[in-house]
Amino acid sequence: MFKRKLMKSIVCVALACTIMSSLVGCSSEKKTEESNNTASVSLKAGTYTSTQKGNGGDVTVEVTLSENKIESITVKEHSETPNLGDTAMDSLIEKIVENQTVAVDAVTGATKSSDALTEAVKDCIKQAGGDDTTFASEVKKDGVDEEMSTQVVVVGGGASGTAAALQAVEDGAKVILVEMTQSPAGQGTQAGGMFATSSTQQKETDQTYDNKWVYDQFVQTSNYTANGGLLTKVIQNSGNTVDWLIENGCKLTLALPGTGGYQEHVETHPASLIHGYTEGGTQAITNLHASIVEKGGEVLYSTKATELIMKDGKVAGIKAEKEDGGTLTINSDSVILATGGFGGNEEKVAETFGEGFGQSRISTNIGTGIEMAKSAGADADYSDAITMHYGVSRGGTGWGTTLNSALLNPFLHVDVDGNRFMNEEDFIFEPIKSSDVVKSLPTNTAWEIFDETMIQTVKEKGTIGLSEQYPGKLATDPTKFIEVGHEIDTAAAAAKTKVPTDLTEDIEKYIAEGTIVKADSVEELAEKLGMSNLTETINRYNELCEKGEDTDHFKSAEYLDKLEGTLYAVKITPSVFLGTLGGIEINADCEVLDNNGKAIEGLYAAGAETNGAYGNSYVFFEGGTLGYAYGTGRIAGQSAAEAVTK
Repeated sequence: MFKRKLMKSIVCVALACTIMSSLVGCSSEKKTEESNNTASVSLKAGTYTSTQKGNGGDVTVEVTLSENKIESITVKEHSETPNLGDTAMDSLIEKIVENQTVAVDAVTGATKSSDALTEAVKDCIKQAGGDDTTFASEVKKDGVDEEMSTQVVVVGGGASGTAAALQAVEDGAKVILVEMTQSPAGQGTQAGGMFATSSTQQKETDQTYDNKWVYDQFVQTSNYTANGGLLTKVIQNSGNTVDWLIENGCKLTLALPGTGGYQEHVETHPASLIHGYTEGGTQAITNLHASIVEKGGEVLYSTKATELIMKDGKVAGIKAEKEDGGTLTINSDSVILATGGFGGNEEKVAETFGEGFGQSRISTNIGTGIEMAKSAGADADYSDAITMHYGVSRGGTGWGTTLNSALLNPFLHVDVDGNRFMNEEDFIFEPIKSSDVVKSLPTNTAWEIFDETMIQTVKEKGTIGLSEQYPGKLATDPTKFIEVGHEIDTAAAAAKTKVPTDLTEDIEKYIAEGTIVKADSVEELAEKLGMSNLTETINRYNELCEKGEDTDHFKSAEYLDKLEGTLYAVKITPSVFLGTLGGIEINADCEVLDNNGKAIEGLYAAGAETNGAYGNSYVFFEGGTLGYAYGTGRIAGQSAAEAVTK
């Protein structure tokens, strides 16, 4: 059996030994000759510390050095993604110490975390009076080319690929799932949960949905461009999909509407819709991979698909790059593409959407599936996709901080030239709407304006004096789950809103950084921001506040507060770039279509890299994309298995 190495975090999962033997293998990297690295090294022995910038923030590393050797490396502090960035650094530490070189390959999917670690080690070597280049011998690889055969190959081990592989195995197909990272990854590991309309949990608590409500959300948000046939299948089976995932080891908790702290969800959702990851997405998908192996499938980590094999217009398998540098050829009757879009491909993102979006949270989503589909003659294009942003950055303030919560209110918002552009109440309480609006503005930027009244209110009453983010059961009887490695606990968040807080120091910090601008008058603020129309806009806004009626944009009277005295403007830009949605055209059976709308034999696709769910916006309810990913994954797996086993 072809095998792949699992990272430490996966090995720690309490799986049966028979499962682990299917997943765990040995690294093929050759240890470098120690003489190449340390023959003439002279270091001042000791323990050194260095802090470098990682993906999620600062990474502080402690390195113990002898006179000619790296003895140990310890990560003391970090803010990297749980079960991705942190475990990537663990893997890298092992390689650096074993081979006595910092010239080791970055861990796929955690490049910035890897770079932060290696740069910290280099810095510590320099602090010890050494030259980091003496610890820079390349780790040689002796990759061996291999060949395998199966019925179904699934490319990508995130939510959609995992569902596809698991369903295909259950339906009797011989299946191999390949994942380029060393452990479960993808947007599905970072999400909070998925939607469903009639799961067992919903039925038991009388929280079921009319399928039409969810269907309408998708279709209307897509401006009627969504694939209704595909969505019908996904939605009608969504409750069963939740139950099926739970049966296979993915623990889910039915959560209250508005768990993200956004009022619109509380007001618009008829009942509980989102099923949150009880143990987090990484653990959930780890358990699902174990289930795939238990049922006869194979899961190959550190295996990067590079090419789709076609013969006589039909799919015939894939080629992939192994961790040891060798090529793996997998001959198969069908291939399911589930590689999660291209948000990690910063160059392609800029080419498609313009500059300023950067790289998404999942750096391994680089367009692999779209490129493979295109090579087969598919109707696939990067321009069919949209960016999935969850909310906006309010001056760079951290989510959950008191200042950020205070700014999560419908104060006056203007564009970069001082024009009011819509009813702030309409988008401020829904993160997707707020990011959609700001992305549509010049330079993808807005400014939020408030005065000393906000600061004084929070100082006396806490942010609840501005608005209540967590009403009812959200504050008294919350449902808890894990999102991006952190527990969602709305009761704790609600309690925090009642704590009187002086925001002055925090605001001054952001003023120094330039993301908050302070002025003693409207005219001064307009001058500092370089806005031609700001003075006129604020004067008009104050007139509406005095009347108590917003006849321009129809904001509720309770949010109409005159701007007087010292003013503050907060820079707002799209934030939390989760990834891209769309690219490959598929039908209701998740078959990939060519430019004539005909299915390409043996080729399927699912999840975020497919068209069918979205037009120019993510849906306005929680769990939409994860539910679509698991749902289309099951359809693709079922379709592929049926084709190869009939």
